[in-house]
Order: sequence, then structure tokens, then C-alpha cells
Amino acid sequence: MKTRKIIFKILLALFSSLIMFLFLSHVTTITKAAGGQGDIEQAEKIMRKYDGITNWQEQSTSPPNQVGKIPIGNGVSLGYTFGSARNATGKVVTGGDNTITKYSQGNNTGAPTTPNGKINIFIDQNGTYYGILHQGANSFIGTGGTPGNASDTSIDFALVNGSTSSNEFYDSYNLLRQMPVFESSSSTNKIFYTGTDSNNKPVYKLVGYFYKKSVYAEIVLRPDPTGAPIVRRELYVYNPNTSTAQFQVFFGEDTGLDPSNNNTQTVDNVPMFALGDNKGLFMYSGLSTSPSKLFVTNNVPDGFQNFMGRVLTNPTSWAVKGTIPGKGQISDPSMPFSTAPTASQMGDINAKAGDNLLQVMGNTGQMIDVVDSNGFQDSAYSLRWPAVSLSTGEVAHFSSAIGATVSGLAIPSLRMTYTNANQTTTGSNHVGDTLKFNVKIRNDGYNSNWIISRILDSLPNGLAIDTNTINSSLVNGNTIDYNPNTGLIDNRESNLTFSAQVTNSAPYYLDSSGNLTNTVAVTGHNAGQNDSTTMKDSVKIPVITPSFKYRFTKLVRNETTNPNGDYTQQVTAQKGDVIDYKIDFTSNGQATVKSTSIYDKLDSNLEAVSGSAYWNGTSVSDPDPTYHEYYFAVPGSINNNQTYSFTFKAKVTAPSSQVISNTATLLNTTLSSGTTDSRINTEEPALVNVQDAPQTTAFIEVPSKIDFGSVNSLNLERILKNVNTTGKLRISHGDNTSFQVSVSYDNNGDNPIASGDNKLVQDNGDTLLFNQTKTNSNENWQPLSTSPIPINSDGFSGSYTDLDLTKYVGSQKWKLRIPADTKAGQYSGKITWTIADVPAL
Repeated sequence: MKTRKIIFKILLALFSSLIMFLFLSHVTTITKAAGGQGDIEQAEKIMRKYDGITNWQEQSTSPPNQVGKIPIGNGVSLGYTFGSARNATGKVVTGGDNTITKYSQGNNTGAPTTPNGKINIFIDQNGTYYGILHQGANSFIGTGGTPGNASDTSIDFALVNGSTSSNEFYDSYNLLRQMPVFESSSSTNKIFYTGTDSNNKPVYKLVGYFYKKSVYAEIVLRPDPTGAPIVRRELYVYNPNTSTAQFQVFFGEDTGLDPSNNNTQTVDNVPMFALGDNKGLFMYSGLSTSPSKLFVTNNVPDGFQNFMGRVLTNPTSWAVKGTIPGKGQISDPSMPFSTAPTASQMGDINAKAGDNLLQVMGNTGQMIDVVDSNGFQDSAYSLRWPAVSLSTGEVAHFSSAIGATVSGLAIPSLRMTYTNANQTTTGSNHVGDTLKFNVKIRNDGYNSNWIISRILDSLPNGLAIDTNTINSSLVNGNTIDYNPNTGLIDNRESNLTFSAQVTNSAPYYLDSSGNLTNTVAVTGHNAGQNDSTTMKDSVKIPVITPSFKYRFTKLVRNETTNPNGDYTQQVTAQKGDVIDYKIDFTSNGQATVKSTSIYDKLDSNLEAVSGSAYWNGTSVSDPDPTYHEYYFAVPGSINNNQTYSFTFKAKVTAPSSQVISNTATLLNTTLSSGTTDSRINTEEPALVNVQDAPQTTAFIEVPSKIDFGSVNSLNLERILKNVNTTGKLRISHGDNTSFQVSVSYDNNGDNPIASGDNKLVQDNGDTLLFNQTKTNSNENWQPLSTSPIPINSDGFSGSYTDLDLTKYVGSQKWKLRIPADTKAGQYSGKITWTIADVPAL
């Protein structure tokens, strides 16, 4: 049997989305605002409840930093640490900077520096350090190095308020610089913690006291939980005071894509571009020998609201984009502290994908480069979150993500989201709601092509895939398994969408927080390379447990092939098999069923077995023959914590391969609470996968009579030809091979041609002859004996489900010898047909 395989393609729409919210949550423990080490440790215990890491370990006084790495491909990784991570020869050093917890106050003249503990993200290119942020030439570990000056022109996180001057010196509100200022430079000002995330990847944080707002803060570096080569830079702020803390969070960074880490103007004199949809920005290095790319995005929980590409024309005022040659400072766009920013203060919010962020429109409509006072585009950027009023005991979270790569390598990322089609606002979900899922895969690489080889999503119990919203060939049970083998080039996204319903079983599978969790895994690799990576992302789906909490399941078993087997959600079968159906209902919520009716319509390819239907042990009438359905009122009420079952049998009549789906329904259900639910369906349909019967080699039909008519012998021997053949000769042949169909007759056996006791002939002679078909011969009469005679001397070849060979055995194909002494009567006998494979002709 040949099988045709149909390849379905899914159109993966390209679009962008922004996910941003500010998470505020109350705690009951309030720490005295002091800033000593003990107070910091106490505040850290509160904030760790929100950062999601359960195994933080406090490191000793003046601990060395540690370095984490995320593979990108071809021996290249994305590194992350606090402080420095290279030696004097430019090799990556995995730890060794013991300045990260020291005092961070720098000078206040010129371009202020913020030493000790700065966030450092870099590219590890087969062991060689490739910087992506500005660093001093001597910011290395070892003799002559000043590792504390890593990324010395960036402010990182700053907590700004409206009391700053018009220039808004954000360095004065730099979080690291003000942790705190009233202790000596030899004291521990920050505490370093290490831990691991759910993927067992290293996570780091610095915790301290920000005296200007009397709040505690922790800066967290963690790899993207999906496994993508992206680092999340996060800030948690805790207010222990009795008064509200008001501030706005900024992040400012001076870039420097440079493998030599000299950060010359030639390297850094490059534009920045928008990712589009207010998602962030990206830039390329100015090097032709070692090209690279950096991007920053808010596509993370609690991501920034606004961003602005800028030049480092005034390092202390991160709200300024730069200057226009001969015309001075640009005022629009800008991005200052503001609780209600105007259109001109929204940074680059209106920039479209690919727009150059270091160009502005001139008076005559031409685009003009944004430069610093020396005429260079010393690339930098600012990020801004909404202004915050942080109440007593609250913790706020702020996040951004950064990635980088070298030419030829992708930076894939993954995000799964969902919306509730039954609600216009976000919140909890209910049984019966339809959830629309979107799996978004993006490549932020450089001259790259990331091949998506597999998308796998096994939905949890309590969610049922709506197969009408996704190609059914990608669905197996409640699992999506898709092998697109589709490439994503730079700055492109692909989306796989589908819907699923929250089933009535969902409340039975919720975790301790009342959630279902759906996880998708996406596997891919850089085109032409053997560097397969699997990313995973999950969404938590809160579900409200209804007062009417129940389970309504329908399962099947193939009685023909496995009569004592377990009931399952689906079985395989062939035409003629008998299927056992079992429907169970149980409830244990506050509300119970006072009355209801069972409805079950059988598929047209099922035939109910008479007398097989039972409701909780009581016989039920056969289905209505007109409508082919069961419908009956359930006797009495349904008590809690008791399982009620409806069972019946049905015979498969489907002539060919198909899936028979069957769902039972409760109709007009009245609850003890007084409410009525008009229709309640089983959690999932019971499926019978009907398969074509395996092809066999057999006779489908053989002639029932070969008629030689009647004759008056006149005491003379006669030879009669048949006048007709009743019935057909039809065969099936399973294999695509050569075969032969033959006929034989035993004249001297138990079934000679006879009329009662009068045998026509029984002497092993030529009693019955057959005209064998032979090429180039009109007649080829062969006497029949116990040795089979082929009906066609050339034989046959091939695979057939129904081959008609009647023409080989019809009228004028048979001769019968009538002896002279034959007595009158109606004679009959028996011939034998055989079919057998033969060596290829």
C-alpha cells in the first residue's frame, strides 16, 4: 500500500509586540532605614522574594567577581559580570576583580566616573575579550590594571527626581555612586550575592542602600530564562520608610564595540538604529575586520517605557540627544525626568524599524547627523521607566535586556504570550474560556540565518487545543510538534498562533498558586553550523476554581484487539472493530447537579451495538435510529465525590482511514445553587483512529458455476464447451511482486463430477480442460489435474486491492468430456483456485 504524505506549511506572520508593566507588591516586614551591612542583609531577604532566585549565597568581604557565559555559536559566547573580565593581553578572566563591593564615589569634575561594580556585558570570542561597552584602556585585571574602572563612562541605573538642575546631572543620582556616600572608601558599601536560576545558570547581584531616597536596591544580572544569548539587567527597589518614595528610573550607557578595547573614535563613530515599535535599539561596530552588533530591548517583564539614542556630548546630562553642527544642543527629542512627559520629551518613541537614531530632521527637510562637540557620533543611549510612587513596604522591579554577537552568528530569542478571547481586560481565566497563544521567535543577529528546526508545545492538563486554529497535521493529541525548517534572517520575527480552551478539568491541575503553566520549546541552529540550541519559554495561566467543580471525561478501548486493556483518550481501529466507550462524571465543588440529561450523537461511521448502553449500571435504550444519538434524562441528582459512568459499544463501519471524534454532553443541567448550565461538554473528545486494513493476498470472489448446458449423448462420447460462467474472479494482492493465479481439478479424489452416485469420469483422464491464455495463441487447451494450471501463462505483477480476472475464466474457456455411457442427470463437481507469488518474470 502506498501512502501519500502531504506537507502543510504555516504562514508565520511577521509583527512586533511590546510587553511592559510595572510590578508593585506589598510586604509586611519594614526595615529601619539605616544602610549598615545588617540592614542591607535584612532588606535583601525581602527583595529576594521577588527576584525568583531561591539559592542566593552572600559572598565574603571584598570578594572577587564571577563571570557567566551564554553560548551564541561557533565558540562565541555572551559574557556577563560586575566589574572587569579581561587581563592585560585581552583574554577573558573568569573572576579576579575584587573591587566590586568597594566604595563607588568617583570625581565630580568633567566626565564623572563611577568605579567598582559597574555592569559589564561582553563577547567572549573563543577566549578573547571583545568589549561592547566603553572601557578605559587599563580597565583590566592584573599588574598595572584598574579593573574598578570597567565601563567608566556609563551611569547604569539612576534614581532621578525633579529636584535636579535643568541639566539633570544623573550621575548625582547614579545608584552605584550613592551606595552610600557617608561611609569611608575602605568600607563595604555593597554586598555581592551569587546564585543559579531554574536552568542552573549563574545569576549575580549587588545589594546596597541608596541614601538619597532612603531605599534599598539590588542590581541583578541573569541570563534570559529561555536560554537565548541575552542578558537581563534588573533593578529591585524596596522602600522601608513610613513615607512614600518618589523617583524615576533611568539607565545610561556609553557603548564601545571593540575587540581591542581601546574605544577609539574610529570604532565608536557609528549610528544607532531603532528596532521598531518602541522596543529598543541596535548598532553595528565601525570595524571592517571584526564586525559586531549590539542591541537593547524592553521585550522583558517590566521593560523600559522610553529610550533614546544619543552621543556622549555631555556625559552628565543623559536626557540630551546631542548637538547639530553650528546650531547647538537638540531639544526635540529629549528624555528628561518627567511624571507626564510631553511629545518632545518621549525620546525616540516614534522611530520606525531601521530609523537612524543619530540623525534629526533639519529645517529644510534634510537629515542631519547628531554629533558631539568634536563632530563625532560617540554612541550612547538612555532608557527611562515611568515615574514611581513607592509606598511603604513595596518592592518595584525594572528591567532591560542586552545582546551582542559577531558577524555570521544569530541571536535568537523566544517569547510566548496569550490573551483571553472571552475578556477585554487582563486577569484570571475561567473554565470554558478560549486562550489565544502566540509563540514569537526573533533573530537579532548579524549577517546570520537561524534555522528553526522544531517547535514543541505539550499543553498541560486543563487546556485543550482547538484544532480549528492550527494545521491539524501539526497536532498529536494535545501536543503541537512542528518541524518548519524555516530560516530567520537578521531583525526578523516569526509567529506561530493557536487557541486552546480552559477545560472543566483545569481546577484539578492548578499549582499551589492557582496556575496552569504552558511551556514551549524551540530548537534551531545557525545556518551551516552544528550548534543546535533549544530555548524554552513559559506562561502562567491563573484559573478561577468555580463553585461547580467537576470532571467530565470520555475514553475509549478497542474491544476487538484489547478487550481487557485500559481506557484511553484515543485508540486505533479497523473496519469491523468494536469500540468500548466510557464516559465518567464526578463533582466535588460547592454546587452539585440536581438534574441533567445525557446527549451523545454517534458519528455516521459508527454503528451502535444493541443492548450495550448502561448508565451507572442501569441499562439504557439503544440510540434513536433516526438521529443516531443517545439522549436520556439522568435519573435523580448527582452526588458529590461519586463517579457516574455511561458506557456503550459501537462497531466501526468506516471504509477508509480517518479519525472518528466523539464528545458527550450534559444538557439543561440544573445546579443546587439554582443556576442552569445549558451545555456541558466532556473535557476532550474520544478519538478512534481508523486505519486501512493491511493489504492481503486473497480471493475476493470466485465463480460460483461453470455451466456446460445439456446434451443427448446418443451413446456417443462428446466434448462440450461451457456456455457461461456465473460470478467473477476477483483477487487482492498485497505486495508489488510477480504472482500467478491457477486452477486445478482432482478427477480421482473425493469430489469428482457426479450426479448422485453416478460419476461422470474417474480415471485420471482428460475429463476437464481449460483454455489457458497464452501470448500469440488463440487456444491453448490444458487438461486439469491436481497440479495447478496458470490461467495466464505470462502471469501477473503488482499490488492490487481488487483485480478483476473474470475475462480469463469466462465462456468458451472450459471443455468437459462426456463418455458414451453417461447416465442421465445433473452433474456437478469442484475445482480449486490458488494464488501464489512467483519469481519475477
